[in-house]
This record gives sequence, C-alpha cells and structure tokens, in this order.
Amino acid sequence: MDSPLNLRPRPPNSRGPQTIADFIRRVNAEPGGFRALNEEEVRRNVIAERNGIHDDVEMVTEQEADDDTKKPDIIAARHNIIMNLGQAIQFSSNFLDFISLLLSKEIPTQAAASISPWLRSQVPIGSIGATQLDTPTPLTQSRVADNKLITIGKRLVALNEAADTALAAANRLRQEINSETKYWQEVLTVSQKSWSTARLPQEPHDMGVKFGFSNAAPMFKNNSVAPLKRADDGSVRLEYGRMGSRSERLQVTLLHDGEVIGRSALPRPLPDDAPLDDRVKEARNTIFAQELWHEINREGRTLHGHHVRLEQSAVTCALDPNRTISFELVGLEDQDPSSAPLPGDVDAETASITLHLLLSNAHRQNQLKRSERTAPNAVRGPPPPYNLLLPIITYYRHEKTLEDCTTFLAAFCAALRSAGIQSSFSMTESINKGPSPGAPPSEALMNILLHPSEVQFDLTITPAARLRILAKPSPIFGTRFSIYLLYPQSNHLASSFPPNQTDSVYENIKELVRYLSNAVPRALTMYYYPLVQEMRNPKNNNGEAAPPPAATTTSWIIHPDDLGLVDDDTETFGVRFAFASSHTHNDTPGDDAATEPELRVTGDYMDKDSKRVHNEWKWAAGSVNSGNGRLDEIVKHILANGPSSSSPAAVLSA
Repeated sequence: MDSPLNLRPRPPNSRGPQTIADFIRRVNAEPGGFRALNEEEVRRNVIAERNGIHDDVEMVTEQEADDDTKKPDIIAARHNIIMNLGQAIQFSSNFLDFISLLLSKEIPTQAAASISPWLRSQVPIGSIGATQLDTPTPLTQSRVADNKLITIGKRLVALNEAADTALAAANRLRQEINSETKYWQEVLTVSQKSWSTARLPQEPHDMGVKFGFSNAAPMFKNNSVAPLKRADDGSVRLEYGRMGSRSERLQVTLLHDGEVIGRSALPRPLPDDAPLDDRVKEARNTIFAQELWHEINREGRTLHGHHVRLEQSAVTCALDPNRTISFELVGLEDQDPSSAPLPGDVDAETASITLHLLLSNAHRQNQLKRSERTAPNAVRGPPPPYNLLLPIITYYRHEKTLEDCTTFLAAFCAALRSAGIQSSFSMTESINKGPSPGAPPSEALMNILLHPSEVQFDLTITPAARLRILAKPSPIFGTRFSIYLLYPQSNHLASSFPPNQTDSVYENIKELVRYLSNAVPRALTMYYYPLVQEMRNPKNNNGEAAPPPAATTTSWIIHPDDLGLVDDDTETFGVRFAFASSHTHNDTPGDDAATEPELRVTGDYMDKDSKRVHNEWKWAAGSVNSGNGRLDEIVKHILANGPSSSSPAAVLSA
C-alpha cells in the first residue's frame, strides 16, 4: 500500500535540447556555428567526442551507482518517520483513553465523550479510579480552613468586582440615556418652533437644522444648514461650517465732517449656554447679514456716479458735502458696550432696518420669478444686483432737498413779509397709491420704501401770484421740481413770467430758486401796477371820480423787462424790483442750497425841491424791524413824486 507521505525527490529536468530551434541555437552558440564546419574540424570533434563520451559514461555510471546506494537510505528514513508517527498516535490514543477512563468515575458524562469505541467495548465506564497517594500532614490539614476562607474571599472579591462593573455600566447607560434625552429634547424644541430639521445626507447618524432662506443666493443657501452635534453632557453643539462661528451684523454709521453722529444698534453676543433656539436664530441673522453685506458690495460697484466708494472693510457714500453714510460688517464681540447714545442713532437704525426689509423683498421677488413660466431655451445669466443702497441714498437726498427747499421758502416768505407783502407757503405730502386690493401689507411697505412720496408746496408771492411746486424724487436724477400756476386765469405770472411750458421740470433746487428770484420782481410789478390806474383816476370818499393832483401828471408804464414801473417819457424814473439769493454749488448732490434771500427795491423820484432822488431799500428774512418801512408806502411815494411831463428840470435831470 502506498503511503500518503511521499519523500521521493522530484526528478530533474533534462539538460538536452527540447526542440529543433533549441538545438540550432546551441550549435550557433558554438564558435563558428554551422558555417565554420570543415572536414578537419569535424574529424577532430568526432575524436574528441569519442574520448569525452567514454569519460561521461564512466561519470554517469559512478553517479548512478551512488544514486543506487543512496536510494535505500532515503526509503528507510521515510519508513522510520511513518513508523514513529504511528507510534506517537498510538501512545496519545492510549494515554487519552487511560485518562478518560480514570475520570469516568468522577465525571462520567464528560469522560465518555473522549473514550475510544474499542476501549468502551472492552471495559465498563468507571471501572478504575484514583485514590489519595500521600497521607495529609497536620500542616496541610490546618491550611484547609484557611484555603476555604481564601476561596470564599476570592469569590466575594470577584462578586464585588462584578457588581462594581455592573453599577458602572448602569451609570454609563443612565448617563447615555440622560444625554440622549437632553439632546433629542432640544432638537424637538427647535423642530416645534418651525425650524426645519432632518438627518444630514453625508452623515446620516447626525441631525441638521436649516436656518437660512430658500430664496437667497446659492452661495448662502448652501451654507444655511448646520449639523447638530451632541456634546459630552448631552447638549447640542451647533456647527456653523463655512459660515464661521463668529456672530456678525451690518452696522450703519452716519458721519458729519468726519465725526460719527449716529450708529445702528447691535445686539449683545449670546452666552455659551444660550438655548438652541436662540443660537439658531443668531446663525440665521448672521448669514442674513453676510448676504446683505455681499449684495451691498455688488451694488456699490455700479453706483460710482452716486459717490459710492468701496473701501477695504466698508462701503461709504457721500450724501452731501458734510454728511456721509458708511456700511460695515462687524462682529458682535467687537462692539464697545460703554458707547454713549448719539443724536443720529435713530436715522442710522432706520437705514439698517430699511436694508433688511429691502433684502427680504428681494427674496420674495426671487420666489415670484421662480413661479413664472420661462421659455425652455432661455439663457439665464447671473442675477442683477439688488436695489438696496439706491433707495436709501434717494431717500436721504430727497429729505435733504426738501429740507433745503423748506428753509429757502421760509426765508423767501419772511423776506417778503418784512416788506409788508402777505407772502406764505404750505407743504403737503402726497400719499402713495397703495397696492391692489388683497395684496399683503408688505407690498404697501415696499412701495413706500422704493418710491418716496411726492411733496407739494403752495407758495403765495402776492395775493394774485400763487404757485404750486411739486417735488418728485427720482433714483437716477434726484429730486426734480415742477411748477404750476394756481388760478391761472387771474394769476399775474401767467402773462409776465409763466413756468416752462414745453418742459416744466426743474432739475434741482438751484433752478427752482432762479425761477422764483425772477418771478418775484414781475409779480410785484403786476401787483403794484393797479396803483397807477388809481392815481390816474382818483376817487373821493363818495366813490366819485376826482381830478388828479398836479404832481401826478406823470404817465407810468411797466418796464420792458417787467422788472418795475417807469415813466413813459424817459424810463429812468420809477421803481424797480429785484430779488437775489446767494447760492453755493458743489458736485455733490444735494448741495444746490440757496440761503439769505433778499428783496431789493430801487426808486428814482423827485423831492419837494424838484431834485431827483435815487434811493435803495433792502429786506431780508431778519430785517422785519430794519426801519425801511412798508413796500406799499414806498411805491406810492415814488409814484406820487414822479417827474412832471411839463417840468423842464425833470427833463434836464433825466
């Protein structure tokens, strides 16, 4: 029978050529190859091969003899190994049977499993056993109780360790339960307050909360989801990701001649143990402020014509030569809690709230655009910048223009009233048309923010010269003015100096002041011209016509430029009216303000000695008690003392 253990060596491969190609390659490897063979060399090779063959045969014979002598030794070694293995297996089987049979008396069930079937058939189980070989000594007997106590102690120690391990595991489990309960309680509280919570796609074992706006720019929309990680104590750790863990707000600052006069308020930073709902709100406000700052920078690049400048960390805009408004994204930790309130804080806070409302309206408009149907092949480019800064700049400059206009009209009327002319003005703000019925109140608010109200001024120069000035704000052109005549049928300015008929728009307050300054002399000329008629046709107390006095034989006419009343003969005597205002002009919008309007009247008349007298009177806003008298009396005095048409002295003096 062949043994499974084969120790025979593997036969070596043949050293001769295996193929014709191998044989040819070996021949070519010899010196000269096939072509170098000749008869003499072949004979020498044959003789050499014959001699070598005999040597090889002798060597092969000796090698085969050595192999024959070695083969029996290898076979014998193989048989010895197999025999030793068989003996070892037999010895181990007998030893296992002996031990199993010896233990079968104490533990028959376990011992029967390892007894061989042959031994079980020869002897019964439990037929042999082991007894005490050595008699116990007194020392060993005295240690039996101690050994039992030690064994009991060991068991008690093991039980205590097991109890401690179980208690530690119970405490860890209790802490884990408390932590999980606290974590999910906070997550549930946030979810109940209408925050969107869900498992993160990349980390399904973690929850996340969405605190941003679905209609925001894509960059900020993707950053508006924060993972809700569980801390060691079970509290929720809000991870802000790319948004950054710093709480930020947009701060609006108003400056006057480089000095801060107002700042928008900033909230206090949240404490570390703030509720999760407050932290989520803070994250939402922070990303909203970041988007607002981003959009302000985008729009600021397109408003260089409105004096908007982008600096390193702020966006500034010059509202007028003195006032500047600045926008900056600041951290809540950087604010100074000891800063005192400033007079312009309300205006700065109003601008900040307006910016937030305008960005919210831009989000709403994005949602409406998404709901509209578009052509399938329409190419969508990047959205244009939102109008955030332009409405605020328009409002501030509109308010500044209205303030300058009100100041000028007040001084304008005060100067005329100081001369005794009943001049006045009133201001009325027109209410913007509201949205369509059923529209939300937010649309009405946006209509007010994006379209400032028009303001109208009803100006009375004289009782017969009344104007209506309409101030219309425009984001591109600024505040423009339109002038209309009240009661145009009986208005003196309708014939002497009407507003522009083709284009009744005055681009700025400077053009408005120029028109009013030119309208006052003409209105006064037409206002006092009826005195000439009264002096030509005087009436007595009974209302009957009376003969004119000798001093009133001068014929008065209106000056060719409608700037006063002059005599018909020489046009040198009479009264002339002028209205002047000092202006300051600068390239900065809102700087066309007029100040210190002044009414000037010059008169040329004859005194009691028939000498020509030239006099000039001036009235300004603060010259009520200047001693010049009333203009009515001055005009009557000049017209009553004009040159007589038959007076040679008057003609020569003229």
